[in-house]
Amino acid sequence: MKRRPFKPQFKTEYQKIRFVCDIISRFNMTPKKFILAFLTNQHIDLALRRGCWGTKTGWTTTLELIQAIKRLATKSKASRCLWREFILQEAKTFVNSESPKRGVFPNGAYHNSRTVHENFFARQSKDDRDSKLVTEDMPFLYELISSKLLNRIKKKPQESSKNDSEDDESTSIDSEDSDVDLAFNTEDASTVEPGRDHIRKVSKNRQETRAHMTAKTVCAMVSFGENRRANSMQLYNSVVFLACGVTERINSYLHYIGLTMSRKTALSALDRLGHQAKKRIAQKLSVSARKPLSPLLCIDNIDFEERVHFKSVEKTSHMFHGTWGYVHTLDPSLILEADPEEFSMSQFQKAIKDSVNLKISPTMFLPTFEEESHFCNAIKSQIAQVMMSYIATTDDPKSSIPLEPPSIDQIRAQKPDIEMFELMLASDNCAEGIGEILTDIIKQTNLTPDEFFSELQIMDGDLGTLQNMECLRGQRKPSGHKEDSLGNIFMLLGASHTLWNIAQAIYLKHFGNNKTQDDLGAWRTLQALGLPSEKPAAKNDFTLMLTSIQKIHEVTLIHCLLLVMGIPRTSLPNEKIKLKAKSINHVINLCYDRFFGCTQLKKAETFNSPKLFNLMTRLRDFATIVEADRSMKAGDIGRLLNIWRRWSVMAQGITGLTHYAIHLPRMIILITKVLPPALRHAIQHSLLITPSGRPNHFVAKDFFLETENYWLKYFFNNNGVGTSAKRLRDVFSSNVPLLQRLIRSIKDDSGKSDYYQSKKHHITLQAINSFLRMAISKSIGDGTDSLQFDPNTTTEKGKGTGRKRKRAKVKSQDVMKEGMEVMRDDQLKGGSILKRLRPSTTLLNPSWDLEAGFTVTNSPTLLNLSPSNHNNHQDDNQNYN
Repeated sequence: MKRRPFKPQFKTEYQKIRFVCDIISRFNMTPKKFILAFLTNQHIDLALRRGCWGTKTGWTTTLELIQAIKRLATKSKASRCLWREFILQEAKTFVNSESPKRGVFPNGAYHNSRTVHENFFARQSKDDRDSKLVTEDMPFLYELISSKLLNRIKKKPQESSKNDSEDDESTSIDSEDSDVDLAFNTEDASTVEPGRDHIRKVSKNRQETRAHMTAKTVCAMVSFGENRRANSMQLYNSVVFLACGVTERINSYLHYIGLTMSRKTALSALDRLGHQAKKRIAQKLSVSARKPLSPLLCIDNIDFEERVHFKSVEKTSHMFHGTWGYVHTLDPSLILEADPEEFSMSQFQKAIKDSVNLKISPTMFLPTFEEESHFCNAIKSQIAQVMMSYIATTDDPKSSIPLEPPSIDQIRAQKPDIEMFELMLASDNCAEGIGEILTDIIKQTNLTPDEFFSELQIMDGDLGTLQNMECLRGQRKPSGHKEDSLGNIFMLLGASHTLWNIAQAIYLKHFGNNKTQDDLGAWRTLQALGLPSEKPAAKNDFTLMLTSIQKIHEVTLIHCLLLVMGIPRTSLPNEKIKLKAKSINHVINLCYDRFFGCTQLKKAETFNSPKLFNLMTRLRDFATIVEADRSMKAGDIGRLLNIWRRWSVMAQGITGLTHYAIHLPRMIILITKVLPPALRHAIQHSLLITPSGRPNHFVAKDFFLETENYWLKYFFNNNGVGTSAKRLRDVFSSNVPLLQRLIRSIKDDSGKSDYYQSKKHHITLQAINSFLRMAISKSIGDGTDSLQFDPNTTTEKGKGTGRKRKRAKVKSQDVMKEGMEVMRDDQLKGGSILKRLRPSTTLLNPSWDLEAGFTVTNSPTLLNLSPSNHNNHQDDNQNYN
């Protein structure tokens, strides 16, 4: 019988551990030596026993073991230092083992400035590079830095709340996150102000975004410091800093610390991007791309001073007069659904030839019944907007008169396909300059002159450019060479320049004399509103002018509405009056009938006092400006064409619009009656664009070019010494849209949303009340003064009560009536002015039918153009601020 081995009985964990330690000691080992041997011995049996220690299955207990060792090793100050040193060495090992892949992109992290592509600066490409850096290339360092930065927001809520009130600007909601309320939709919210929970949540998200951005940037700087060919962030930043106007001295410091590349590298990258832009221009205007219709070209002059501080005989300050523009590729849907033949040069020539016998009559521009009804609705919508914005409110807004007039011909909202030209060193201020511009365009497109002038080419420009184009065409007639005759080119007036210049003429017509205190022109309203009331210069800030016109128009409508409603007009109530929709509609209709109706206008014309008549004509004329501006923003070309037809008539009665009185109606006839239907439709739907692709954010194409001109001047003024016209042409001009996006991307990188907001004006209550007091004191609009005394006589002060002197009251000119009379009288006299409105007057080319024996009824004398060049833009203000 075998004897059983002795098995000790242990009841506690301590007894078991003590027994194991005793056995280990018998073999001359310590617990540390035993654990070390157990983990390092290569015997298969031991390897199987420790096999799960480093796997997911056994990691929990392995981590408990490591934590226990940590607690044991950090009990004293000395041991904590030793433990920290150990962890630091391990961290160094991990950090040193991480780095981006070496090599040229896409196989590595190196990006050459001489081969960089525009896609490199795209937001998605940048996000992909950042994600790869922090998840694949350097995740350990990124997590380490992020943990430090996010340590504060991981604390308890009450502790975080206490720290928030004491922290600096990096965590201040009132300073850094002051625009939190912008992200809070107050219209859809149940409360006016966002709650603290909402503010804290947004603030926390922004702190996390900031931590990510900081950690990611540090990782990129470290990788660049280790290997200066890992330069993706630095190359990106170098171009961004150049666009933002960072000086070369600061850029050198940022390059030294690894945040950016040198200025030379940034310029090299932009130069490469400029060459790529040239290739895209050539592709968009290639022979195949110009079928069936060539992309549209929009050009405008650009002037700035090249100033030299230390002047010499060789170097002096001088003004640079150049031209810039872009290629606009039409929406394919405008072309694909139409017959390609209607876009051909032959059809264009046939349409111009047929227009020779086109009978031009005033009825082409006078509003039809439908157009007059729509204009009535447009005015009522303007009155309704003023009513609902300042005076009344209703529970049933759907039953009230709409705030926007009915749509007529809406342009589809989408981002336009635009490519900027390289800056041209020729000016469009003369006919010779137009020829140089066309030569430069042909050079940039890589086309031969024969290829360029073989297809129909539509261009957009201001009035001065159009006149100089016609002057050059007239100088070259007759010519049997299509390269010289310019028979394939016709130019359209820019919608914004048309609005600015005609609005300015109407504004000056109603401005009045601010040196006469009895005068009640538009200047008086500006003065009452607390705005500058000096007469605007010939060239001024057109945006400010349009804003002033709208404010004058709206505050006058407020006064008219209060008159119709019969409520006290001394001041506007602090709170809006609550009315039924039916009552609001009745008030709007009464206001329209009283101040816009034809019967009331004729009646006011008979009054001794011209104040009411002047007020009514100003309201009607300003209503056309407001409607034109709003129709352009809405992208409704039908509404805009209706206003242009009215302006074609009004321009005949306004001095100073001599050239617009000819060119605007001529263009309207061309794009609405003469050209083939498909070509007319394509042109009309390309006059306005929406750069952001959003509805109700349309702008004219020349306005967009003016904005780009501003950006180009900004880069010229903010890039230090050495930025000349040549550098603008070679480096900046083709890359302006890209540089704009990079500047705007900074806000994204700062953890904030980039809000695009249209500029909207609002008249304050104090300003309205000031105007109302003036209107009451001057009896504007009520006609009561004409019933009390003869306004043509006044008593002279200091000369006694019985002595009177005559003082003429100036009655405003009804420009619509005057224009109709001018056109009617001209028609009765044979139509010498109306015949000039035919597009064939300037576009018919004698060389088209020389072989067919076509008799040209046109002659250069009909062009009314002198042989000399137009050296100045007439009727067209170029300085848009």
